[in-house]
Amino acid sequence: MTTHLSTTASGDALHGTTFVVRIAVHRAALEPPTITEIRDIEAAAIIEAAFSHVAQISSVPPLALREIIENLIHAEFTDALITVLDAGRTVRVSDRGPGISDPRRAVEPGYTTANEAIRGVVRGAGSGLALATGLVAAEGGAMEIQDNLGGGCVVTISIDGPPAPDDLAPAGQPSDVQRRLLALLLEMAPAHPEAMSRELDLPLGICGRELVLLEHRGLVARFADGGRVLTERGAAIVATLF
Repeated sequence: MTTHLSTTASGDALHGTTFVVRIAVHRAALEPPTITEIRDIEAAAIIEAAFSHVAQISSVPPLALREIIENLIHAEFTDALITVLDAGRTVRVSDRGPGISDPRRAVEPGYTTANEAIRGVVRGAGSGLALATGLVAAEGGAMEIQDNLGGGCVVTISIDGPPAPDDLAPAGQPSDVQRRLLALLLEMAPAHPEAMSRELDLPLGICGRELVLLEHRGLVARFADGGRVLTERGAAIVATLF
């Protein structure tokens, strides 16, 4: 079965075409996968939609999942496919883009192929795959980068069990953007990234990423439809910030 989804964002961060990401969920070895196709003309919107869809059915650490999905922007979403296996413990992200010429360097901080257009949507600081590798290793899992058939790249994350994000949460106070997001959630939760992006006049890519970081720290919870609310811990943090 194939489901087609279109997000509601408008505008284009790269080149004015419609981006497509397919998501294949394998629920049983001897059954065909369920296919969801997401389309949008804005790169940040399709990243957010794909992440929200996969995060609710996968136990891969959310921040690691976000990083490998964002990596699709380097391939301009060419034949982008996200495959969910092993009851959500394995996520494979593949494309038919330019590929990764040196997988060893790709997981070292500082190496990046991001140009100005890409940095307008994601950080492009050469830290995404390195961070994902560390997060997955902390869960006792592994991340593998391989060449795709006929060109492009395949990134596979596999973990042994559900993540424990509280044990990995970074220390320190929320950033200014995170403070604004927390305060807004106090007023209008549950809220979706698109609405929060408009309300705070923030790029959707930045808004989505910061919400994932707040979720990783246990300050924000995500509903299956992508809506966010403050956790009890998040509400307590907000009370100390203002």
